[in-house]
This record gives sequence, C-alpha cells and structure tokens, in this order.
Amino acid sequence: MTMPQAPLPVDRHPAGPGSPGPQPAVPQAVLLTLLLAAQPVATDLYLPALPHIASGLGAAAGHVQATLTVFILAFGVAQLAAGPLVDHHGRRRVLLWGLALYVLSAGAGALAGSLPQLLAARAVQGIATAASVIAARAIIRDRHAGPAGMRIMARSLTGQSAIGVACPLAGGLAAQYLGWQATLGMVAGFGVLAWVAVYAGYRETWTRPTATSRAGWRTFLSNPQFVACALLAGLSFSGALCFLILSPFVFIGEFGMSRLAYGALPALCSLAFLLGTVLCGRLLRHWSVPRVVRLGACLSLLGGAGQVLLWHGGVHTVWALAVPQCVYMLGHGFHNPCGQAGAVAPFPAQAGRAAALSGFVLTATGFVSGQLATASGASASDTLVGAMGCITALLAAVALVFVPFAYRGGPVLRSAGN
Repeated sequence: MTMPQAPLPVDRHPAGPGSPGPQPAVPQAVLLTLLLAAQPVATDLYLPALPHIASGLGAAAGHVQATLTVFILAFGVAQLAAGPLVDHHGRRRVLLWGLALYVLSAGAGALAGSLPQLLAARAVQGIATAASVIAARAIIRDRHAGPAGMRIMARSLTGQSAIGVACPLAGGLAAQYLGWQATLGMVAGFGVLAWVAVYAGYRETWTRPTATSRAGWRTFLSNPQFVACALLAGLSFSGALCFLILSPFVFIGEFGMSRLAYGALPALCSLAFLLGTVLCGRLLRHWSVPRVVRLGACLSLLGGAGQVLLWHGGVHTVWALAVPQCVYMLGHGFHNPCGQAGAVAPFPAQAGRAAALSGFVLTATGFVSGQLATASGASASDTLVGAMGCITALLAAVALVFVPFAYRGGPVLRSAGN
C-alpha cells in the first residue's frame, strides 16, 4: 500500500499581489498528478476524436493528425521558455496563468469551425501544457532532493499513468455519443480542476532569490548527472513513442487486428509502465539510484532484445512483439522518474530551467526517433523491430555505463546556487 503523501507546506511569502490568505493544502501526490497529467489528458483524450474531427471539419485525416503534431512541437519548444519563467516569477503564478490558458485554448478548440482555427488552439494549448509540466517538476525539486525526489516523481507518474489509461476510453465514448467537441470540453474541465487545485491548495514553494536562478544552458550541459539522466529519460521515452507510432500499422495493417482488439495493447503497455513506477518508488527506499537504473536497463534490454530475437527467429506473431514491449515499458517505469528527477536534482536554485532543458531533450529525442522510424522504407514491423533494437542498445549503454559514472562524480554534481 502506498504511504499517504504529506501536504505541500505553506509558504509565508505569497506568489504575488492578490494571492489568497491561508489555504487548505492539496495532498502533494494529487496536485503533482494533476499537473503532470495535463499533457496525456490533452493528447490521449483527444486521439479517439481524430476521425470525427476529419468528418466534422471536412478535412483529410493526415491534416487532422497535424493538430497532434503541432501540439507536441509547441509543447517541446515552449518548455525552454517555461523554465526561466518558473524560476523568475515562481511556480504558483506561472501555473495559474498557464492553466488558465490551457482551459481557454481547449475551449477555443472545441468552438473551432475550421482546421486552421483548431491548429492554432492546439498550438497554444501545447505552450500552456509546458507551463504545467515544468512547474510540477520544479515543485518536486523544491521539496525533495536525490532519491526522495525520484520517489515522489515515481508516485506522481503512477497517478498520471492511471489517468492516461482511462483517457482513450473516456475520449472514445465522448466522441462517439457527444461529438468530437466534447473531448476538448473534457480537457477544459480537467484544466479547471487543476487550476482550482493550485489556487485553493498550493502556496509558493520557490523561496530563493531571483538572482540565483540566472544560469546559462551550458551550466546544465556541462553537468554529467544532468546529461546522463536527460539522455536516460529521452531514450527510454523514444522506445515507448516509436511503438505507439508504428504499432497500429503493424497490428492492424499487417496482422489484421480489429481496432477494438488493438486498443487493448496500448492499455497493457500503460499498465506495465504504471507497475514500473510503483516498483521504482519502492526500490528507491532501499537501493541506490544507479542500482535501480541498472534493473530498469535489464528489463528494457530484455524487452527490446526479445523483440529482435523472436522476430528474426521467425516468430512473427502479435505476442512476440507485444509481450516484450510490455517488459520494455516496465523498465521505462524505472527510467522515466529516475531520469526526470535526476536531471533536476543537482540544481535546486535553477530547477525550472533544468526541468525545461531536460524536458526539451526528452521531447526532441522522442520526436526525432519517431520521424526517423516513420521515414524508413521497410515494412512497419521490420522498422519497429529495428528501431527498438537500436534504441535499446543506446539506452543500455547510458543506463549501465554513463549513469553510474555520473553518480560517482562527487563534487562535480553540485551546481552553482547550492
């Protein structure tokens, strides 16, 4: 059973004019889960509505898919701006403005009468989502350092994963019976819930002087722990994203699975990731970070190598790809919290910027990997197996060599501003 979370402490220095007086605290796990889940809610609730949007707006399916691409690109790039804002203006103020923009952009998308209007709304929502996610990661670093921060990140990602599992089903039902606009209405409703949670239950946790947060990007890129952990999270995410992108073409296009049957596969992968985050949080109480990462690497390597060996051994079945991918996702549940929290850990005075740059690395790595995979001229199944083999090899090298080396760095892991 997961231990109950302590509430975020009340800061005696409000975020700015108009900040309310003493407030009841929202449990830390609930608040962080809501903030981190802003991204999967904005994408996974929306995905089942894509065919309905195409027919409703009279647009080609490929053009409608661009609304998802625009969101991801805006989210990735906007993180670089969100980090300095979070460090300069504080977490609370950026969250309130960002979540308000999240709600308004979702509402604008629901009211869009043309594809260009929907594209613009989704781009703005990607920017707003970056503010929520970066601020959440900075809040974790404000209150927790080292393995403790990774445990909190793992617990928050467990809640995020549970929401992510429910989103496609809820979005599909809403799109089917209420219209595609209802999915964006649900996204807006989630944003309102997160905004209220921040306004009523979170007080500023950023208390350091503004001057200490001024650091160039080179400060982070010259830190071995930051680079190792950012690459760990980015490469691990790349494997998950490549499977998500290519799997419909493999299982539906090549194996002839029904769309309903295929829908269970991403859910199984999400459940495996959820289980990984739970195990990661528990193991970090007793094991060192490199040891936990090594176990995750063994799981990821077993999954990726299993796909390659089974496929090239002539086992061309659904389960020969799906089961190893679930094992890979179990390892991803170790790498993601350790990578995200580990990259920010050396920088308590620049947590927003560190979270922004590591988040950008994660998004960019996943996006580039996905583009390279889809550009391959081979069959979807061969491309998937080849991509997973390459990504797993790189991930294992980072997890088994670079991460232990970085954590042996001693004083070099301490950043300016400590």
